[in-house]
Amino acid sequence: MYTYPIKLEFPMISIGRQVDVRNGDGKFIMRAADPFISFKDQVTVTNGSGAPVYYFKGDTSFRFLFQFASMSTSWDIQTPDGKPVAHVRNYYARMEEFKSVGVDAPNAMMADGRASIGGALGNAAANFLNNSISSNLPSRLVYQVLNEEGGSILGWVVPSRGTGWFDFLPYSTRIQILNLPFAARAYAPSYEFKLGNLYNPTVLTLQKQRDLLVDRYTLSKAGELTDANERWVIPALTLVAMFERQRVKEMADW
Repeated sequence: MYTYPIKLEFPMISIGRQVDVRNGDGKFIMRAADPFISFKDQVTVTNGSGAPVYYFKGDTSFRFLFQFASMSTSWDIQTPDGKPVAHVRNYYARMEEFKSVGVDAPNAMMADGRASIGGALGNAAANFLNNSISSNLPSRLVYQVLNEEGGSILGWVVPSRGTGWFDFLPYSTRIQILNLPFAARAYAPSYEFKLGNLYNPTVLTLQKQRDLLVDRYTLSKAGELTDANERWVIPALTLVAMFERQRVKEMADW
């Protein structure tokens, strides 16, 4: 259905937010446009003829100046006739969901079935330590894709290991780094899309390109993806790219 790598490009100057999506051969796929002033939390996606192909509808019924005041944390992707395509929502995952950082709890029972005092104490201590680790670890914004609100999980968009460390830094530290001259332009995060389970192999990678003037993202194929999956994956990742680009802009204040 598509040829890779797919290119997502945000224009240097636009009224509101806008991203153009193109095939690997340069052919135009769609444009997602979010007006600067709107009373509905809605992004319109059009094809090369300007006809709507999708709507991204937020979970808030009213908004003004989306970049500054949107409260939506989940979005419905629908066709123009209202048929659901997918549902995307914010999900704050702790670091241990990406990599085990806890300790193994010993068995409280001995091999012969008798209770082990030392094992029970060790088990309690390990659980206490793991709970302390979990409560003190920072969380990272990831995206969960479902077939509909409250429905089955279709996939996840998570930070790549090479750039995910940045978002586990304290928020004030991230702002200080990104406010250095050109630092925000040089920051090039990457993301991985996984079908189904969070621990499944990566199917697509979304990589921000380093550019001084225009924000560009490249969507590359890393695994097998059916045409039926692409129907909802590509618009979902387009929506995520809009969120992530805006998030970096807000931290860097540009």
